[in-house]
Amino acid sequence: MIRTIIAIIFILCCGLPLQAQAVPTPLEQVTLQLDWKYQFQYAGFIMAKEKGFYARQGLDVSLLEYQPGTDIVHSVLSRQNNYGIHNASLVISDRKILPTVLLASYFQRSPLVLITRPEITSPTDLAGKKIMGTSDEMKYSSLALLLNHYHINVSNSTVTGQNFSVDDFIAGKIDAMSAFLSNQTYLLNQNHIAYNILNPADFGFIMSAVNLFTSREEALKHPDRTRHFLAASNQGWRYALDHPEEAIQIIHKKYAPGKSLDALRYEANVTREMFLLDLYPIGTVNPELTSLTYKQLLSRNMIDSSEKLPVFQFDELMAHHREDTDFTPKERDYLEQKQTIRVCVDPEWMPFEGIINGQHCGIAADYLDLFRAQLPIPLEVVQTNSWQESIEAAKERRCDIFSLAAETPGRNAYMDFTHPYVTLPVVIATTMDKIFIEEIGDIRHQPIGVVRGYAIAEELRSRHPDINIVDVESISDGLKRVESGELYCYVDNLMVIAEQIQKKFTGVIKISGRLEEKVALAIGTRNDEPELHTVFDKLIHTVTPEQEQEIYNRWVSVKQEMGFNNALLWKFFAVVVFIAGLFGVHYYQLRKYNSKLLNLSETDKLTGLYNRLKLDKILDEQEQLHQRYQTACGIILFDIDHFKQVNDTFGHPVGDLVLKELAELVANNIRNTDHLGRWGGEEFLIIAPSSDYSETIQLAEKLLIALRNHPFETVGKVTASFGVCALRRDLTATRAISLADKALYQAKSEGRNRVISCQELID
Repeated sequence: MIRTIIAIIFILCCGLPLQAQAVPTPLEQVTLQLDWKYQFQYAGFIMAKEKGFYARQGLDVSLLEYQPGTDIVHSVLSRQNNYGIHNASLVISDRKILPTVLLASYFQRSPLVLITRPEITSPTDLAGKKIMGTSDEMKYSSLALLLNHYHINVSNSTVTGQNFSVDDFIAGKIDAMSAFLSNQTYLLNQNHIAYNILNPADFGFIMSAVNLFTSREEALKHPDRTRHFLAASNQGWRYALDHPEEAIQIIHKKYAPGKSLDALRYEANVTREMFLLDLYPIGTVNPELTSLTYKQLLSRNMIDSSEKLPVFQFDELMAHHREDTDFTPKERDYLEQKQTIRVCVDPEWMPFEGIINGQHCGIAADYLDLFRAQLPIPLEVVQTNSWQESIEAAKERRCDIFSLAAETPGRNAYMDFTHPYVTLPVVIATTMDKIFIEEIGDIRHQPIGVVRGYAIAEELRSRHPDINIVDVESISDGLKRVESGELYCYVDNLMVIAEQIQKKFTGVIKISGRLEEKVALAIGTRNDEPELHTVFDKLIHTVTPEQEQEIYNRWVSVKQEMGFNNALLWKFFAVVVFIAGLFGVHYYQLRKYNSKLLNLSETDKLTGLYNRLKLDKILDEQEQLHQRYQTACGIILFDIDHFKQVNDTFGHPVGDLVLKELAELVANNIRNTDHLGRWGGEEFLIIAPSSDYSETIQLAEKLLIALRNHPFETVGKVTASFGVCALRRDLTATRAISLADKALYQAKSEGRNRVISCQELID
């Protein structure tokens, strides 16, 4: 009996360690329904899965390839699937806006176009022709807007269902077909088939594509899961665009073996163009573009007049349901037991952060102050002498979070990372005598300074295994060693280098190059306490745009100073003359062709004015000038009154002539320094640098009178409604455009043919 009891005790004791072992937390199962077959169009999601980005966010994601008959929107709204992809930011069905929630737009310009016979050069040529496209494309897409504008419909042409093959076009069975620039054009080129492209964007009908969406129920009930999925998807897209060949090989091998490597490479190149990375961070949702789409659909009677633009964006939806972002009971219990959150910072990285007179200062410190107001426990800064010491402290769990850090594979071993809240370009700083550096690989054997432990060093070593990275202790240490000639250059993000040049190295150090990489900075949280990650991911999303702007205004001040060195000028002049003598003809040809390409990419095809892409760039430039120097800038948004009646009465060719005549009239009545462009459809935008509110209003009223007094050929009198706004300290370009748009529509509601200032709306 005693032996039996001893045996039982022995078995139980042996079993205790097994019972005490931690059981791994199972990954959450989620699904993403794609809207087409596996290809590079979905490379970001594929790489997020293949590289483990979803898994690190606690998700096991199934990527569902499109199958004929799949109703993507219904499957998401009915919660059969968690997430889906759609070709428009607004989802329309039966003239109603469906209650979807937009998480991200990856293609900032839709590659959806009409491929036509070479002799079809205008939408009006499609009358009586046979067109192939899906039912959704023919009803609610940018193609639908284009065809509706030119009165191309089933009564005057033949529309057939899309069979997703170019064979019928090649065989001459159809005259036009909907297509993606990234796919069908490659197949036609391979077969040496002549064709023309009608791109809706060239006619002012602009939409995004590869839009990631979910249902309101999924977003509201599982906001953390949605944020994690979105963060990992964005990370996957960053990886895919930075490593396209690796993504291509994986897609070809595991997902789409029937698609050739060359076809995938062609698609990858077009895909990168659609992201407009110079203008938008990956996944950016552009509410203005959605608002424009809504107004165009409404004005052309393609949705019911009673339909209002809903809260469609994830962050906006969560702001309306703030209680859902409060800490969960589990998170509150964790914080109560935690008592204090220890923060590691970079002691010398201004204006982002630094330790000055024993105090944590800078942009990151201001963010932490916002978080302190919402946390039930204190944040305590662990003071270190260098960033490398902070990294070691995090590894040893002497601190719980990084206030501001970039995610790297090495850091993922001990830290999780929230949604990035700062994204900046990385630049190269040299002494004044160095020439411009086009590619860092060209100087990889030179000593290149990077602060010890910085993420960019890991990225550069990955891209150039033989690169000569020299670890420095701080940014000032690195720039001093560049100044002394010990280092050829120093690499860091633009803001901190600009700060140092302005304060300590004016006339000595300059920015001589820019890397392809951008640094995305987030809060790093120790990965053995997952509740910490969800807490700070929520806190980041509570920061308002106004709070962000206030923080940046407090810390970012850029001054530009230029020195003049006669000796250096003559040396430079001699080099230029020598190079010009050798390559003058070649340079002239390149300049001529590049100028043509640039003009095509920035010009509205119909009017010859700037297009939406160019206007976005100018707005961005003017906003930066305003933030730095408080330079005035006026904005005028105007729309032709009753333009639909012009098209209906006289036909679309006459309507196009009216648009061109109006463009010429307005161009002749503004200053040479003003920028005029076609904002979309019959809507135009004027950007007036150095003009305040009153001057901009005067310009709008001058144009109003000029239009009233101008007899248009064929149609006679044409009027327009004007909305006026201007940049100011509390108005970003995006906000100013939105207010000008509201002023424009108030002018229309008050009887049209008038000017309304957004000042009236603000006051």
